[in-house]
Amino acid sequence: MDDGRSDSDININESRSNMSESVDYQITGHDDRWERVIDDMSTTATEYYNAGWETLELHPGDILPIPPEDGGNEISITSSDGTDYTPTTNDTTQDESEPHARIGLDIIIPDNEFSQLSDITSNKVFDEYESFRAERGDILFVVVAIKASADDTVVFVPLYYQSSDAQRMAQRAMTRGKISLFVRPLNNDRQVVFSQSNPELLLPAEFET
Repeated sequence: MDDGRSDSDININESRSNMSESVDYQITGHDDRWERVIDDMSTTATEYYNAGWETLELHPGDILPIPPEDGGNEISITSSDGTDYTPTTNDTTQDESEPHARIGLDIIIPDNEFSQLSDITSNKVFDEYESFRAERGDILFVVVAIKASADDTVVFVPLYYQSSDAQRMAQRAMTRGKISLFVRPLNNDRQVVFSQSNPELLLPAEFET
């Protein structure tokens, strides 16, 4: 896989919900490759753990580009307690034509993993990430290592999506100069958002600058 490094920031919105498992159709026919991606992630996570880092590996079900390629409505996230945590102050220039639009990947994980994610990201500044990419046909596979370097903490997020389903997302992310990972359980009332500069590191090779 290709790898890259860049900066990251994080926003957290939380309330209560439950989770049921979901599997996305996009991975059909590529199970072997996805298993190798997960194995590679686990190997890398073990290396970090043995070096003294606190690690968390996520295992998504559905992963959906935002905005969707068909122009349909995206999923809206609401928070019952209205809390919005922003541990970092990093920002990039936004696309002024759609300053509040969500651009990135909607990532659904099991409820127990989301609880762990909420705990591990609490009161930490995630300021760096590495990406490891591979493409097979129209499918892009990525492992993102998102780091809170001052706390020796790293969250691993494996991703997959079809390039043909993500053209609008990719073009808007490149225009904005930022891409976000919206990580949530199935019920859409809480999320952890990792916002990352250099979006091309999470996009198909055609968008490399």
